[in-house]
Amino acid sequence: MAQDVEKDTEGQNEDVYELVLPPGIPSKVIIAVCKEFNTDVIIAVCKEFNTDVVSAYADVETGLADITSRDLLAFRADKETIEKIRQFVVEETRKFIDE
Repeated sequence: MAQDVEKDTEGQNEDVYELVLPPGIPSKVIIAVCKEFNTDVIIAVCKEFNTDVVSAYADVETGLADITSRDLLAFRADKETIEKIRQFVVEETRKFIDE
């Protein structure tokens, strides 16, 4: 189950890193990471989301162009594990695209 990053800051230390996943990473890859690295998905609140990109695709009448933050999925672990997860995500996503 995903945890909210803003509410889960108690007891953090400087040796914990987050790998924020860009939108579009296949759920198959995210599940594989959880199993392979015995980790959970968290929700990272990205405060200054690039509104220029959003407004290029947004329907102005719905107010989507006013987005200034966005909840994205992320993994949290030590630096070495995050590097391994990053490489794994890249490789598995490329495999998924090639299928």
